Amino acid sequence: MWRLILALTLGLSLTSSVGSAQQPGSSGRSRAMVPYKLGFENMRAEKWAEAAKSFQDAIEIDPEFDLAWYMLGRVRMNQRQFAQAVQAFTTTRDLSLAIAGRQFTNAQDRQRDRRDRIVQMDEILRSYRSGPQNMQTQDAIRQIEERKRQLQENINQGNDINVDTTVPAYVSLSLGSAHYRTGNRSEAEKYYKEAIATDPKAGEAHNNLAVVYLETGRATEAEREIEAAEKAGFKVHPQLKADIQAAKKKTG
Repeated sequence: MWRLILALTLGLSLTSSVGSAQQPGSSGRSRAMVPYKLGFENMRAEKWAEAAKSFQDAIEIDPEFDLAWYMLGRVRMNQRQFAQAVQAFTTTRDLSLAIAGRQFTNAQDRQRDRRDRIVQMDEILRSYRSGPQNMQTQDAIRQIEERKRQLQENINQGNDINVDTTVPAYVSLSLGSAHYRTGNRSEAEKYYKEAIATDPKAGEAHNNLAVVYLETGRATEAEREIEAAEKAGFKVHPQLKADIQAAKKKTG
């Protein structure tokens, strides 16, 4: 079935205002890394309730730990708790925007923040690589690797520019898919478009946007998104392509 493809392999509210929690690299973030890593171990064992608790523990220690919120959202997707996944991914997105505006007292703090974020992304990459490999997994790995590459490049060059000026495409994509699962097509469309604006090669976002377009009577737009997905190297389900052509004939 071609209906929306979700990277399932991988509801709380933010309890402190942005800017008041521990800076990455501080003792709070260091302590939060312990349950954060435990969460991945539980995910690999498909212990979803335990994984959720681990990521929640990390968030309780450091409410601004955006990647812990992101992983909690992934767990909620696996648990099919889609409304809670929306909440977790929304918080991830909000924190990503706040991080983009974060001010550092010196260049050393900024570079340490970048190194810490690379370590945290490495945990996510390991979780993707240890699970089933498919087009969705490969697309997510590519997006995260690109984010890592940007951070590492700025570390190597000693850049004082913050590369986190946009919400990561994989966050927008996940938020769109969570909204889709709740039945909210308009919000799903919004965040798939946001993912594509950040990363035009996000094949899964193009594919999923095509699904939304097809289900809302826009077969021509759906066909364009399928073409973009395939151009990005994403393998589109043949049935989806057939359904788009059938819809075009009906409206043509």
